[in-house]
Amino acid sequence: MYIWSALVRMHFFAGVLVPFFTDWGGLTLSQLFLLQAWYFLCIFLLEVPTGAVADRWGRKASLICANACLLTATAIYSTGKGLPRYLLAEIFWAASGALISGADEAMIYDSLKAADDESRSKKTLSRLASCEIAAIAFAAPIGSLIAVRWGLNAPMLAMLVPSSIGMLVCLSLKEPPTGEEDAKPGYREVLTRGVRYFASHKPLRALAFDSVTIWMLSFMTIWLFQPRLRELGVGIGVYGFIAAAMTLSQIAIMSGIERIEIFFGGARRYLIWSAVIPGLAFLLLPFATNPWAACALFIAIPAFGLSRSVLISNYMNNHISSAKRATVLSTVGMGRQLMGIIVLPTVGLLTKLSLDWTFAALGAAILACAWVSSVEEAHLS
Repeated sequence: MYIWSALVRMHFFAGVLVPFFTDWGGLTLSQLFLLQAWYFLCIFLLEVPTGAVADRWGRKASLICANACLLTATAIYSTGKGLPRYLLAEIFWAASGALISGADEAMIYDSLKAADDESRSKKTLSRLASCEIAAIAFAAPIGSLIAVRWGLNAPMLAMLVPSSIGMLVCLSLKEPPTGEEDAKPGYREVLTRGVRYFASHKPLRALAFDSVTIWMLSFMTIWLFQPRLRELGVGIGVYGFIAAAMTLSQIAIMSGIERIEIFFGGARRYLIWSAVIPGLAFLLLPFATNPWAACALFIAIPAFGLSRSVLISNYMNNHISSAKRATVLSTVGMGRQLMGIIVLPTVGLLTKLSLDWTFAALGAAILACAWVSSVEEAHLS
């Protein structure tokens, strides 16, 4: 699973993400945010049904289908341009993301459970996330250099290679037991009971809100750092290295998550500070006119704002039974996609005013969400 996750997330295009869509694809920045809102709408509609696919027919089957959809989306993106083509590609990309969501964590957690080794879940899920973002950290700088040498669509085309290898790795995975192999419930039953379980579980709802809101607002830095660095006179050959630093900072946090929790005075206190830090960083960005200062803030936001979702996911898994795991986690993912449908067009409109106002609004929103969070210490046991 570590190898497969790294291969399918070897995003060479991450280093030139915004220039690929704007300079090569011809979209405006606001159109780009609307395109991403379309992606989140598609994945929102697919999230829970595909989670039920994993619970009904197996995690491995879900991941194989995800890999096939990713290959299709990448091929569409890398071989042509235009908004209609991009809308089609995003449907396949959303299907891939929805099929992975919940199924990958369920695959690992249930494998650990089958081996009576659930105590390793926090460290193992952190390592999974580290492999994923380490792949981006590796690929993004290479993608920037590929774009400078062969054009802005070349990094997307290069992604077909690791994704194809990933399909071979995916076929070798072993399905973990869930405890219901003798009497598999029907698809509709799996779907409805997973959603009902989430809706009636207060700790899960609290954890999901905290994870979804802070993650999505912090995620906006992925789309905004390149336009701001361009304003500050930084060339595209550098973007991939900044993207790599943003991902490596997350690994640094996740690899020492237990020590960091102790440093901040416990899990609950860390969740508060890991929201406050990105919020303050966004508020400081309008005043960061030096490229080095801006880069430091851009790195701090995902380091804390994105990595915290892995920790919360571990606490959520403790509240979910194996048979419902993929569907419940997909229900949480569905909330994240709904948040994206709201936030992305709003951010796109704000960028028409100025990036400074956009940064300020995101910072204020993160701090507000941290203030109203209802996560309690008891939810984290």
